Amino acid sequence: MKFAYYPGCSLIGSAKRLDKATRSILNQLGHTIEEIPEWNCCGALEYGDKGELIKLSGENLKKAGSQSKDIIAPCPACYRNLKEADRKGEYNVVNPLELFDVERLSGLNIKRDLKNMVFTPYYGCVLLRPKETAIKNIYIMEEIITAFGGEIDGEKIRDRCCGGNLFFSNKGMTEKCAGYIASRSKGIFVVYCPLCHMSINTFSGRKVLYLTDLILYLIGERRSI
Repeated sequence: MKFAYYPGCSLIGSAKRLDKATRSILNQLGHTIEEIPEWNCCGALEYGDKGELIKLSGENLKKAGSQSKDIIAPCPACYRNLKEADRKGEYNVVNPLELFDVERLSGLNIKRDLKNMVFTPYYGCVLLRPKETAIKNIYIMEEIITAFGGEIDGEKIRDRCCGGNLFFSNKGMTEKCAGYIASRSKGIFVVYCPLCHMSINTFSGRKVLYLTDLILYLIGERRSI
């Protein structure tokens, strides 16, 4: 399937690893992705004005229109803003998690498993709510991890706020939120949000991986967990 690809600011900056891995996995799953030309910031962390966010993301939808009405946005904040900007329902905006299901991944050349490893799948605020923009399968990371032999922990904190949106304005609150999440879970954190990765990696004292890191490990393109 052909998708217009919206990386957003995080994936060309602090989350380059997520960007590179997402592109690679999508290609291996048979999808064609083309980056939206001259895309602009969705404004996720800069604007408190909802109308301004919708306007900025609406511009990105227009820019994607010449490529495809199917749009992939890995960053959860960008994904939500694009979906909310699509007031007329003209576009199909998806997060890669909606394409990384067990059946599709099992079709890749799996070389390793996750046996004897414990993980805390952490979704954060945006991927699971509100229901109008949430991903369709809200247990997708758990399904992938257990399908390949891993164990799950931290079910009660999977959607707690990590405080990532306050990282640069109230770091103490971010530290408190991340500490709470870490205290009620065990194992390796698995995330798909750049902000969640930044806050939990900074303050939890635990290993934090993107789901794409696990997938690359399973197919032998990452040496270790």
